[in-house]
Amino acid sequence: MADLTRTDVVKILAVTEHARLAGVDLSGLDLHGLNFAGADLIRANLSGANMSNTYMRGASLEGANLEGVTLVGANLKEVNLKGANLRGADLTNANMTDTNLYQTDLKGAKTTDTVGFAR
Repeated sequence: MADLTRTDVVKILAVTEHARLAGVDLSGLDLHGLNFAGADLIRANLSGANMSNTYMRGASLEGANLEGVTLVGANLKEVNLKGANLRGADLTNANMTDTNLYQTDLKGAKTTDTVGFAR
């Protein structure tokens, strides 16, 4: 069960530059279209969340759980996904230019038309 609601997250992002959401459980939330630029989401649980069309440039999701997350059309440019779990994630049409994928688990992830993703 998520620690916060979409409304809580929207409020945090509206008043905080480089929001600190490390370790927070946001699993299953509809977070589509939000701006997480520069956010600290280290070890956050975003499993099953809808993050389509989010702007995440420069965010840190090191060690985060993104299993089954929907990131269709998301901007993940320069995002740190080191050691993150992206099993079964949908990255269709996402921008992953200069994204750190070191030790990231992408088993079963959909990467159709993903920009910057080396196959």
